[in-house]
Amino acid sequence: MEVFPAWDEKFSVGNVDIDLQHQTLFALAEKSAKLLNRHIYKTEVKELLCDLFDYMQVHFKDEEEYMESINYPYLVEHKAMHKKIIKDMCCLIVDCSTTNDLKEKLYEIVSVWLLEHVLEHDMKIGIFKNSLEQKENKEETIEKDEQYDYVCDCKDMIHKLDYGLHIKIKYLNIAYKCKKCSKELVFNDLKEKTE
Repeated sequence: MEVFPAWDEKFSVGNVDIDLQHQTLFALAEKSAKLLNRHIYKTEVKELLCDLFDYMQVHFKDEEEYMESINYPYLVEHKAMHKKIIKDMCCLIVDCSTTNDLKEKLYEIVSVWLLEHVLEHDMKIGIFKNSLEQKENKEETIEKDEQYDYVCDCKDMIHKLDYGLHIKIKYLNIAYKCKKCSKELVFNDLKEKTE
């Protein structure tokens, strides 16, 4: 199993309370990793899942209020990601029957949520907050025209989509089609893999 990163100031979103909550979530992820690497009982996994679930609900509410207070431009998309994570957690807690299944799902949720959501999407909140405080620092702003490459069946056609549409397609499973060929757009993650 992969080792989760330790909290570092570089993960700050520019709000002390949210940063403290993220530190707690990092600690819960570390606790999860330790549990997953030894023999445990189903009740231990379920207890950790419930703790994580309860904490995430409180954290998401607070984080959404913070984003609203700074007029974060992707609040709607971020809220939708939070809803999906909570929905996935609910299904996880209800649907898992074996301890190994629970362990696998817990690892999946913690790694996807922590590594992907906090380190990729929550970091954009901090970048946006910094841009508010330092208007002259243009390279750190989240621009509305930040581009993500998507492809369809059209030969040599690359669709440049903004962050909001990227989130809707990649993480919220909302389909968008090419106006020319009528095929669904697919994220071209080749660029990400080479970086």
